[in-house]
Amino acid sequence: MINHVRDDQLRHRIYQASFKGVQKAIEEKAKEYGVPVIYVDPRNTSKICPIHSALIIYRNGSRVGKCSKGRELWHRDVVACYNLLLRARLGNGSSAPSLGRFTLDGNPVPLGSMATHEPTGIPKSLWARWKSLDETLKNPEMKGMTI
Repeated sequence: MINHVRDDQLRHRIYQASFKGVQKAIEEKAKEYGVPVIYVDPRNTSKICPIHSALIIYRNGSRVGKCSKGRELWHRDVVACYNLLLRARLGNGSSAPSLGRFTLDGNPVPLGSMATHEPTGIPKSLWARWKSLDETLKNPEMKGMTI
């Protein structure tokens, strides 16, 4: 439907209308509960490492990139969130929440463990059937039932 609108400016306004509606709803709820609203420009927040202020390089459309200076791996969404928080904190002395005792450690999972994430092994005896389906169907109580 929006593709049939020829005027570029009008098409852009129609496209942005839903975002503005969500933004206004958030503002109203924030005012209702007395929470301050902080506006931060989200442009280029996933391109710069929040630790080194260096470019993050993403290869082949991957969502995980590597800092060009410190070589940490960062997930695109995590970097954007950290940089938005830093912009809100440093931009105008706002009341955005501080990072507290947590640091930016370069982990692709925010504030997550730096340990390796290997799958936990579960012994076959815990997940395998005790009886095969053939044995179950031989049971007189199960006669006439279909699977």
